[in-house]
Amino acid sequence: MIDAHFSRAIHGAVSSWMHDNALKSCLSALDHPSQLGALLLPTVKAYLASVGVELYEVQEHAWTNPLIHLRAVFDVPKDLPETPSAFIPVPDVATTIAARACAVACLAALNSDTVSYGSENDGHLFVNLVVLYGDDEFATKSKSDMRGHTDGVSFPLRGQPHEFDERVAPSPDFVCLSGLRNPDSILTTVMPLTAVLEHLSPEDIAELTKPQYVIRPQKTFKIGLEKMFGKRHALARPMENIQLLFQAGNGYWIRYSHSAGDAKFDSDLPRAALDRFEKACVDCSTSVVISPGDILVVNNRVGLHGRAEVGGEPGGESRWLLRTYGLDTRSLTPDQRYAESPFKLFP
Repeated sequence: MIDAHFSRAIHGAVSSWMHDNALKSCLSALDHPSQLGALLLPTVKAYLASVGVELYEVQEHAWTNPLIHLRAVFDVPKDLPETPSAFIPVPDVATTIAARACAVACLAALNSDTVSYGSENDGHLFVNLVVLYGDDEFATKSKSDMRGHTDGVSFPLRGQPHEFDERVAPSPDFVCLSGLRNPDSILTTVMPLTAVLEHLSPEDIAELTKPQYVIRPQKTFKIGLEKMFGKRHALARPMENIQLLFQAGNGYWIRYSHSAGDAKFDSDLPRAALDRFEKACVDCSTSVVISPGDILVVNNRVGLHGRAEVGGEPGGESRWLLRTYGLDTRSLTPDQRYAESPFKLFP
């Protein structure tokens, strides 16, 4: 029931705010998401309190579960514009403004600011997840399935320093996906880390906590990093001797992509542990359909996520999600931010 109450709280707060403000003002407010989140949060808290739910219960729920599925958080009319065929820009219409504001409010309730990274999609706060035009690697990948991974994998977990550049901000705590179209009910997959680790032996878990794997910047980040620093810069290249699994409180946090096995291991143990981890991810996968008006919040520390094959052609009424990130930014340093932006993080 927490998800249902949280959905209604977000819907009510954003609907009331948009009713009381001109559309142009609502759009401008998205340029300052932390301020917008602070503005909407009291209304969210008040609704939750009216149904006997405390905000800390929602936050606890978000950290003990790999996903929160909020249904019908915003309205999607039939006259929605054609699905874009590029990551950016997001069309500025009432529906996408509502979707973005709902994401900001949701993340604010989870003690997270809505953030972007300057090295991905030019630092845009929200991007379209759509089928792309063309036959290059990005276009092909936009149609294919995606195995379980965490986002921003070449950046450290919150609370951990970067391997060699202290300016690098942490990867996001949350990945927030807002549904605008999903005509074929394409599945988003989520793998709960606790369930995955239950399939592994203590020896496997110990291997994954050793700094012996490889991490490569994910492609959307790699392009930006190369543009900013050059192809030979260390931030744009694979990093060796990386730890994937970290103890956090009473459990673990994960940092993972499928480049992890590219290392030259000293024995068969790390490779075998990784193979069993990947198999467990498949065995433990759960599926969600993000319908129009839904928001899916994936915990990027205690869950991995992927998707089924999308296929189809770009544009028209093809699948269309918006994506943004949430992060507890209270411990960030000025060097981990861009001075000219209230939400963009380095690099």
